[in-house]
Amino acid sequence: MENYLVYRWPGSAPPTPPEKGRVLLTVLKVVGIVLGLILLGVAVFFTILWGLNATMGETQRPVQSHPPLPSHQVEQPQSGRGWSQEDLPWGTPNPDVDVVLTRQEQPVRTAQEIYRQVLPSVVRVETAGEEGYGVGSGVILTQDGYIATNYHVIEEGTALSVMLLADQTYHDAVVIGVDEELDLAIIKIEAAGLTPAVLGDSDELQVGDTVYAIGNPLGYLYGSMSDGIVSALSREVEVGGNDMTLIQTTIPLNSGNSGGALVDVRGRVVGITSAKITGVMDDTVTEGIGLAIPVTDSLPFLNYMLHTGDTCRPGIGVQCQISTQGLVQTIEITAVTPGGPADGVLQPGDVVVSVDGEKITTFYQMTRALYSAGVGGQLEMTVLRHGEEQTVTLVLYDRLAQ
Repeated sequence: MENYLVYRWPGSAPPTPPEKGRVLLTVLKVVGIVLGLILLGVAVFFTILWGLNATMGETQRPVQSHPPLPSHQVEQPQSGRGWSQEDLPWGTPNPDVDVVLTRQEQPVRTAQEIYRQVLPSVVRVETAGEEGYGVGSGVILTQDGYIATNYHVIEEGTALSVMLLADQTYHDAVVIGVDEELDLAIIKIEAAGLTPAVLGDSDELQVGDTVYAIGNPLGYLYGSMSDGIVSALSREVEVGGNDMTLIQTTIPLNSGNSGGALVDVRGRVVGITSAKITGVMDDTVTEGIGLAIPVTDSLPFLNYMLHTGDTCRPGIGVQCQISTQGLVQTIEITAVTPGGPADGVLQPGDVVVSVDGEKITTFYQMTRALYSAGVGGQLEMTVLRHGEEQTVTLVLYDRLAQ
């Protein structure tokens, strides 16, 4: 099954009527057909009569048809060529911009209060490309117009625009940075005095917590709000060919919600809504599985894109595998990259015990520790080697740059 929001539910056949009602249903069908033929004959008669009157001297005015205009006119790109990220309109990154989580205690709010608070921080993102128009959502990060959205919202586009939901005004947008694998992008509009979202720590979420999604389902249902609960944390799924660790919710997400806000009961944006699992497999219909990218996991990469216009993958230059010692799952180092930070420090066969004092037993925990430290950052790692614990300090590098 595909997970992206652009996929819709398949159609289903109407239910078979019960045996006792089939005779009555047949009679009603016959009556309906007869009435339909009579009405068709009357329509044809009056059409011919009107045509004769028109040809005998009445002046006919051409009927003018006005198709619905797009909500915002953007230049249509030329077709007949392949697309690359360079076809997007790009802007300049700003190393002085930082996005941070709000650590202040926030009161629990009603759904109405949350909607009024968050709506001014959500936008509609519109793209134009060779395949036509695409629409998604976005979350305002700064007062001067930096906005987070999904990469797949702007993918295939060559022109971007943003509609502020607060006043439904349009602004041209440029791209600051993208991360295709993480399905994240930063775009920028020229504006001032915007209302940035209050970002919350997604690590504080628990299964069963009430959450809300605010975005633009179907592209034209502006500022819609839906609710649900957190179904699972750290759900590992494959989306668009990439392995992702996401927040699973019961919120009904639809095409156009991509890039919107997942909000907790305190009005803090804790995730970027990005996908849903939907479809039919082995006659089983899948429903009620909405997915969002955790804000806390995203923050290092959002800031890196803001600062550099690029993305990164902090690493120490090792390959690992899951191993089991007794009933305990551990991470074992299987190879060390020559010239990397771990070269000459760690060895194949070392078992990771902890990183910066936190016990590590899964790839997700290990990856999060590396991403939190960031490129150029330090971490203290304790490993078990030949039955003895050793603690080493490593400076992370960007493995994408190697």
